[in-house]
Amino acid sequence: MEILDAQIHCWLTDHPSRPWIPGYRKNHRNQAQFLIHAGQSAGPETVLIAMAEAGVDAGVLTPVGVYGDINGFELDAAQRFPRKFGVMGWIDHLSTTMEQQLRDDVARGMLGVRLLGLREPERHARREFDWVLRLCEELGAAVSFSLAHPVDPQLVDVFQKYSGINFVIDHLGVGQAPPLLRATPEEPWQTLPAVLDLAKFSNVSLKLTGAPSLSFDEFPFRDLWDPIARILDAYGPERVMWGSDFTRTNGLHSYWEATHYLAEVPGLDTAALEQVYGRTLRRILRWPPLDPVAVRNHRRAS
Repeated sequence: MEILDAQIHCWLTDHPSRPWIPGYRKNHRNQAQFLIHAGQSAGPETVLIAMAEAGVDAGVLTPVGVYGDINGFELDAAQRFPRKFGVMGWIDHLSTTMEQQLRDDVARGMLGVRLLGLREPERHARREFDWVLRLCEELGAAVSFSLAHPVDPQLVDVFQKYSGINFVIDHLGVGQAPPLLRATPEEPWQTLPAVLDLAKFSNVSLKLTGAPSLSFDEFPFRDLWDPIARILDAYGPERVMWGSDFTRTNGLHSYWEATHYLAEVPGLDTAALEQVYGRTLRRILRWPPLDPVAVRNHRRAS
């Protein structure tokens, strides 16, 4: 069974040869996420070791923010290790140069973009995303985003208008990124009915990323079994993809635990696990497995 991680963060410590964006340290110094990145590295080789130990075959790199909206670090890693890494990038949708950058990044193999602002109603009212959504549909690029609650009706209109885009809801759609330092909300699943209602749109899928961070139990996180079953019942395994959110959740559980708890969920047979662990991601993000001969030739050429 192929295991693909839908969200992995990868970066190097701030250094003149690969500097972080100006102001990142100052602007994030008082945020918990800064402690994960400050003075540390999680470069591609380090991530590959962690993946191998957890039994993960490949994964999608997602920018962590230290390089801003430039996806070169992640794309370089994907070109060095084409069988191991794909990329879902960031963009500044208000930049006048972003259209060409998006075209160039997709040409380099980027699978899609995370539009974090897609959850904000005022941005839809200003039609800020129209051009980038048209371009993503043209390029066949997926779009992932975090869901805000209550769900904005304008977002529903977007799903219908851009039916050629595969939209992917981040982090089970509960309305927040996986919490750090065990700051689990008291009722993490109170918004789940609204998430399940969006399953009626066939071009909307869901990332099961960072789910154990919402658990009050230890591995195998039994209090997740019911909400996961409800998600799979609504979307079907063919529209749900597993992910760890490594390295954000490292302080809460191990990478191995984040990977293998799904196999303990009652009622999940091998066929469903194969979908959630890999086949869904391959299909939704249009990331086919590479021919080993082509990979060897690519490495010789580079």
